[in-house]
Amino acid sequence: MTKKIDVELRNIQKRFGDNTVVENFNLQIEQGQCVSFLGPSGCGKTTTLNMIAGFLEPSQGEIWVKGKLMNGVPSNKRDLGMVFQTYSLFPHMTVEENVAYGLKLRKVPSKQIKERVGKILQVVKLPHLADRLPKQLSGGQRQRIAIARAMVTEPSVLLLDEPLSNLDAKLREELREEIKRLQQVMGVTTIFVTHDQEEAMYLSDQIVVLDHGKVEQIGTPWEIYNQPASEFVHQFIGKSNRISGVVQGTKPDEIELMTESGIKIVAQQRQFAYSSGQAVSIYIRPEKLKITPTDIEKREPQQSSDTNSMLAVVQYTSFLGSFTECIVEANGNLMNIRLDSTDPDMLLEAGSMVKLSWNQKDVYVFSAKES
Repeated sequence: MTKKIDVELRNIQKRFGDNTVVENFNLQIEQGQCVSFLGPSGCGKTTTLNMIAGFLEPSQGEIWVKGKLMNGVPSNKRDLGMVFQTYSLFPHMTVEENVAYGLKLRKVPSKQIKERVGKILQVVKLPHLADRLPKQLSGGQRQRIAIARAMVTEPSVLLLDEPLSNLDAKLREELREEIKRLQQVMGVTTIFVTHDQEEAMYLSDQIVVLDHGKVEQIGTPWEIYNQPASEFVHQFIGKSNRISGVVQGTKPDEIELMTESGIKIVAQQRQFAYSSGQAVSIYIRPEKLKITPTDIEKREPQQSSDTNSMLAVVQYTSFLGSFTECIVEANGNLMNIRLDSTDPDMLLEAGSMVKLSWNQKDVYVFSAKES
């Protein structure tokens, strides 16, 4: 059954003078989905969120929410919940009063306000803090109260503008779990703005990757990570090892490549077309590289006799709990590899020689950028 579309952006553009900060943005968000706008600072993600919220008007295009055109509709008439990274709680009001504020503006009867505030405080697991002031709360508690205040009005859409950016690493992790739980429990359609790819991957049904005001790709977290539509997307999402090379030849299902140092690489043919002699950038993610210790004494790395393999010298390793990060040097390239921390054979010493290998399906190829 086709789901209802809660939010639709039709050819949205935003200009400030001669500067275009959002260009040709088209998107449909289904009811109950969590969609992240992901990209570096200045890519247009917050500007787009502010247009949806009604704080900015688009220079061109239409914004639809729940089947209603929002262009020209004031922000307080759009039935949206908004959570900012700065919490924006009223310091002189208690937690209960902060959460109730939006309901009072809507002239909800006092008895219903009491019931709904009590219920949402139970949902965010903070009913015991109802009488406290914001200054008496931790950063994580304040942000959960800000989320409760946004959700208690039962908005059509919940907008979150980098709500975790002011928190420490452990608290960010805990609160993103809480946001995911709340979003699923409440079933509210949610747009989440972030520059953190891990947050976007964790929270989202769909991710919109933006760069310089343009949509680079829209897809599920799996699609964004495993089927990047551009070099920018591949670089921005997760770590990857880059090698410069040249196309030697193509087949219907393969691309034959040669690196600058003479390593032969075969890649799976994807959606891009290449021609012989074309300069390309070759990427392999750290977890896709297989590493095998060798009995070869330490010396300068050379080409392995096998396709999709090379010899390398271990520079150093870092234990990171669930995996060990290993940095090796191969033909002038520093390569990042993720190893199984529980495998005793992967306790590698600096200076030891290893063999790297990989599958052709794990090689990503993009046209080299002109300098």
